[in-house]
Amino acid sequence: MLIHDFLIDRLISEDVPYGDLTTESMGISGIAGEMTFRARFDCILSGVDEAEKILRKLEAEVQVSAHNGASLKAGDHIMTARADAGTLHMGWKVAQNIMEHATGIATRTFTMVEKGRRINPYLVVACTRKSFPGAKTICLNAVQAGGGTPHRLGTSETFLLFGNHSSFFRNEDELFKALKNAAMSQPEKKLTVECETLEYAQKAAENGAGVIQFDKVKPDKLQQWIPLLRKKYPNITLEAAGGINIETVEEYAKTGIDVAVTSFVYTGKPMDIEVEIKPL
Repeated sequence: MLIHDFLIDRLISEDVPYGDLTTESMGISGIAGEMTFRARFDCILSGVDEAEKILRKLEAEVQVSAHNGASLKAGDHIMTARADAGTLHMGWKVAQNIMEHATGIATRTFTMVEKGRRINPYLVVACTRKSFPGAKTICLNAVQAGGGTPHRLGTSETFLLFGNHSSFFRNEDELFKALKNAAMSQPEKKLTVECETLEYAQKAAENGAGVIQFDKVKPDKLQQWIPLLRKKYPNITLEAAGGINIETVEEYAKTGIDVAVTSFVYTGKPMDIEVEIKPL
């Protein structure tokens, strides 16, 4: 997990650029208070480590009972912050929003991992970079808190050949010649190729692909293709992407894939976090 200082500063400045107008104009900003966060539902917690840094940045005194990745029951204590009322109200929504969105992601990820591994104990749930713009760090921290892994952090550290790349070659011979050259020039990396047919996957495997990622291929076809590829190319990693979610992950796990690639966890209802603020 990584939390950049500039992210914390940006999150505060987005919501509280010039202090809290309400507490200041009502004359209560200097009164000592206490703010308590609790889980409203059973969940896998995330975002609390970021929220703690936000509150400490605002110079609140913070006590944390549960960190990212904790499994909580409804009513469990998460964190308490003590400071003046103005400081607490400046940190309130920023901290709560992060925890609610991140906990939703972590909980959905955990559910997918748990369901998939009942079928295939070694299945990896890898979450794409289709996260909220500007929130990649929070989203990926939440994915890891839920037991998932990042699929691709960005275009600079992962080779992933899409159909949109293929259209720049005149034919498949040129394409696979370029793939073989790319594999030779990047010996420390496993090159990933997106495939839609068994024939294309086999050609990719023979020309330097270390990972075959099937896109939008139904489980019934994968159940036929995966054993064939596994036998012929035992060292290749086999992935499936497109349409994998909480409802379908078990069907994909049955196919024998190594990795289930998904963006599903980023969409859905935030997980409610209860917040109470009161004077000391």
